[in-house]
Amino acid sequence: MLVDQLGRMKKLNAAFFFEYEVDEHGKMVRLFWADATSRKNYKHFPDVLSFDSTYSTNQYDMVFAPFTGINHHMQSVFFAAGFLAEETIEEYTWMFQAFLRAMGGIAPRLIITDECARIGGAIRDVLPNSIHRLCMWHILQKVRDKVEPSIAGDEKFWERLNKCVWRSETPAKFEERWHALISDFKLEGNVWLAKRFDLRKSWIPAYFMDIPLAGILRTTSRSESENAFFKSFVGRKLAYVEFWLRFDTALQCQRQEELIADNSSIHTTPTLLTTWEIERQGSEIFTHEVFALFQKQVNAAREDCDVQTTTIVDGTKVFEVSDAWGVREVRFDSTTMIAKCSCKLFESKGILCRHIIRVFRASKLNELPSIYVLKRWEKKCKRDAVYDGEGNLLEENAIGSAETTIRRKIATARNMLEEIIRDARASEEVIDFINTGLSNLQSSLVQKFQTVPPTRHEEQETFIGTSIPTQIAVFTASDTCSRGTCSRIRGHRDDAKGGAGKKKKKDPNLKVPRQCGLCKEVGFHDARKCPKKT
Repeated sequence: MLVDQLGRMKKLNAAFFFEYEVDEHGKMVRLFWADATSRKNYKHFPDVLSFDSTYSTNQYDMVFAPFTGINHHMQSVFFAAGFLAEETIEEYTWMFQAFLRAMGGIAPRLIITDECARIGGAIRDVLPNSIHRLCMWHILQKVRDKVEPSIAGDEKFWERLNKCVWRSETPAKFEERWHALISDFKLEGNVWLAKRFDLRKSWIPAYFMDIPLAGILRTTSRSESENAFFKSFVGRKLAYVEFWLRFDTALQCQRQEELIADNSSIHTTPTLLTTWEIERQGSEIFTHEVFALFQKQVNAAREDCDVQTTTIVDGTKVFEVSDAWGVREVRFDSTTMIAKCSCKLFESKGILCRHIIRVFRASKLNELPSIYVLKRWEKKCKRDAVYDGEGNLLEENAIGSAETTIRRKIATARNMLEEIIRDARASEEVIDFINTGLSNLQSSLVQKFQTVPPTRHEEQETFIGTSIPTQIAVFTASDTCSRGTCSRIRGHRDDAKGGAGKKKKKDPNLKVPRQCGLCKEVGFHDARKCPKKT
């Protein structure tokens, strides 16, 4: 039925994309889909992509693998998703190839995944030009289980680990702090941490500060919010139809949040903290969420930054700018209007840093050069019409010619009725005449177009949004094994020694004491055999 639902959506909107495959027994083993809005979103935000295959969502234990990114409000945005029966390089290769077909062959600049050799192999085959990094959130979530309980409960350990991972701006500083952390907490023999250090170039931010926009997907809070979004409809043993209803509802909620943010950014004006023209310009261009980050840098440039020295090296001005965290070097070419700062905030997050803003101010440059206004952060970045490779307009609700004609006729009828009411407003007699005429018209319509109450079967089809097939062509998967599969929660009836799933055997000769209905005492008799019975 899920395949039928996807096929129906394809008929309603030619820009809807889906592919699936079945095995020799007709059981579905692969499924991928992306609707028109998701494909449009990827066209606007193709720079960073997150792929997570740690969810197992339905009663068939297939892997649910969503593709997500970041929109212009710094919100997580859904691009596509799929189901896989197995987790092999071949399966992931098919998934990434389907993603490329859906997105017109446009590969992401950066893709972030959980740690899995099979995913890494598929990315090297299908997305050789994309930079692959591991999700920091998934790695840090495992630390607590990989160290001793005494260390896991030590707040100083977590404080130092977070400082080492998040606040090390250079590889050298990270390695210095990491070795000190390992030594101070006697973790030299921890094999798992040693392996994570070997993989440091794949997940530590200090090693990819130069990768454009790599920093916008690295925050723990974003991964937590993304995980919470998918957990709202995964993690349960759901049938495909149940999954789709929950998924579609959650997706519409996500898109509603974006519409609310769009309305706020376009129709409200944020409060300015300075009189600088560069701040006013940012408030007019950027969405509120991005402007809040930019405004923080502008305010810090005014309050905390100071130009210490200025020199010229090979025709380029070199500024030393101090702030509360130390001294930064800014190289500024006044001919090209290109400035580079050693903090690399613009490179990693696309937000101009306080140090460059201070240099612009010192250079009498009051407006942002166009190179520092990324279109992906603008309020109206999604206004342009986007088409797929087949010429289909990527819009959520595509309107056919027949529907357009009906809408035009409805609008004409509504305008005529409103005009009649407006002309008759002054006369109560005319209003009564109109009401009588509308009542007669309604009765005539009921008689002419009498509707038959829907059957229970029809009500079920209306609820799930598709027809229930009489013949099944695609069968559900079975006997699959995947990472992230939900395990049963242990309850009070589980044997602590035997583990979950093992039931205690009852002794048939074991008597249970109970209260006598006659004497009200607790014992091994009832009212019929009570010794106090006369």
